[in-house]
Amino acid sequence: MAEKDLQITSLAGGMNNTDAPSELPDDQCVLLENVEIFGSAIGERRNGCGPLDITGSGLDTEAGVTYLTQWFPTNEVLNPEFFAVAATIGASVKIAVRTNGVWRPVVVYVDPQGDSDLPLNDTESVYSWRTQSLNGKLFVAYANSNGVDRLHVWDGTTLRRTGITQPVPPVSAVDEGTGTFNTVRYYRARFVSMAGDVVSRRSEPSESITFTPSGTGAGATVTGPPLPNEGETHWELEASLNNVAFYRIARTVIATTTVNDEVDAVVGYAVAGTLSEEVGTYLLLRAARYLLVDGDRLILGGHRSDITKKSQVAWTPVLNDPGAGSDERMPLGVNNSVNLDNFDGGPLTDLGSGSVGTWYAFKWKRIYKFTRTGDVNRAYENMLLSATRGAITGSVVRGVDEGGAGCLYFLDPSMGPSRLGTGGLQAIVGLRETWTHINLQADAVVARGVYYADKQQVIWWIAIDGSNTPNYVIKLQVSELRAQSASGGNGVGRGWSVATGRIAEAVTASVLTEIVSINGVPRVSDRPFIGLTAPDFIQRCDVETTDAGVPYRAIIRTKPYILAGLLNKWGAMTAALLATANATNNILVKFIRDFGKETNQILTPLAPEGTEDQVIKVFDDLVMSNAATIQVEICDP
Repeated sequence: MAEKDLQITSLAGGMNNTDAPSELPDDQCVLLENVEIFGSAIGERRNGCGPLDITGSGLDTEAGVTYLTQWFPTNEVLNPEFFAVAATIGASVKIAVRTNGVWRPVVVYVDPQGDSDLPLNDTESVYSWRTQSLNGKLFVAYANSNGVDRLHVWDGTTLRRTGITQPVPPVSAVDEGTGTFNTVRYYRARFVSMAGDVVSRRSEPSESITFTPSGTGAGATVTGPPLPNEGETHWELEASLNNVAFYRIARTVIATTTVNDEVDAVVGYAVAGTLSEEVGTYLLLRAARYLLVDGDRLILGGHRSDITKKSQVAWTPVLNDPGAGSDERMPLGVNNSVNLDNFDGGPLTDLGSGSVGTWYAFKWKRIYKFTRTGDVNRAYENMLLSATRGAITGSVVRGVDEGGAGCLYFLDPSMGPSRLGTGGLQAIVGLRETWTHINLQADAVVARGVYYADKQQVIWWIAIDGSNTPNYVIKLQVSELRAQSASGGNGVGRGWSVATGRIAEAVTASVLTEIVSINGVPRVSDRPFIGLTAPDFIQRCDVETTDAGVPYRAIIRTKPYILAGLLNKWGAMTAALLATANATNNILVKFIRDFGKETNQILTPLAPEGTEDQVIKVFDDLVMSNAATIQVEICDP
């Protein structure tokens, strides 16, 4: 039989444990562990992670960091604020922000009775935080200890409740002065928060009180209600002669607790005041579980406790809608919520933003598509996109496809990795065996995901083999995706690798922006950051050669090559490797005969002999004979 060389020039197709090893294409392999295929067709050792300094945050007093994100309070993309949560399950929670490189603890709202909106520290609550930035605010969805049904917002000073609660009625109305003030009057109050001359938030009106003048006074002195202590700066007095049509007759700083009304009944409040907005214009945002932004609307999904709203989505008015603080109110008079088959297909598990006015709501076994209508009274049309597919909480990731078009990646409980984009609903094939290990019953975190744009990678941290938190990473090189057959129809595949080690144990992940110095030159960096248990807390990914100081082992294992047919034996007499030069590292090259019957290996340094940046290593002693199949493994020692 004539000799021929076995050349392995590309493994860019990535890892595949769906198809039989012997049936894999030449550019796919059975294992890429702690290896990625971004910069090399064969594969390169992934980078590790290193610590982000959290001095001054207070986060290091807890057991680990459980949530991490960023937002841009000054609308400057080069100056983000990091927002982090750390917790000790069953004991305590800390929140901190990092602004201009400096950490400071977050102050949590305390009501007038001294009751704080401290976050709950049970397992489910600790790992279910969500945030969404809009209009210079960071909206925060979390479970608080007093059970108040309100969404929260970080305004840069306080983590407070959104909106302003409806006040109790004015304390009293009494005669003042001397005159002929007469006719029964009705008074109610609202609180507002003002930024300069602009009302930024307004409450619903209180219930009204009735005042019957004596007829001998000059007017009525109305004492306003007690303060809710929710950031209000003024209170508004509204008056009516019939308890139906109310008019705002005064706006007063909260330090002044009384207002005099001396409007003659003949003149009337319609002349002397401003018609009040309708009751129901300033309903409060509820304690939603999921948040999303579409244009200038805040989308709210699910509910923390109300079982009737766990499959409901709702949205705020557009920013220029008449009324104050559109992003912190929910008007009653428009059709701004939809119940998505409550109790069918499970509760909502996530929201995901599409493009061109579309977004998606996910359940365990449902996907719904929402599209803008342009009608203020019915802002969205929705349709059931799939009654059999859905998403695991925390797995929905917005990214781009191999052609550069926007899309959503997510993990379906049954099918595993999936995509919604220009190609419709697609399975991402190649990791069937891996998916059999997923722990869908994890009571802490099943999955977390990010899209790493600099490397065109979707990265998911998943809990496998009974773990209650992630302990394995699956990484998709998007640029390598190609159309593939998939059970159930449409699919794409290729580009998979996996990771183990400390970096795989993240319970939260987010791509954060920072300015770094490379060779003395400032550069904008957008890379994944993860939250880990103590002592590692927040780690910057795609840096270092260890995971927070813990070594990890990179392995490339090819498919079994059958060059002479199963009835014929063949062998390898020598081998050569082209690799990137490395003055300190060694590499292990191994032959594996017939799926593990025999192995032979050689350890070689990668140091250059001169100044070359690529080295060619020849292994005359690396031989294998009497083989039906041979696999090649390249790994760390």
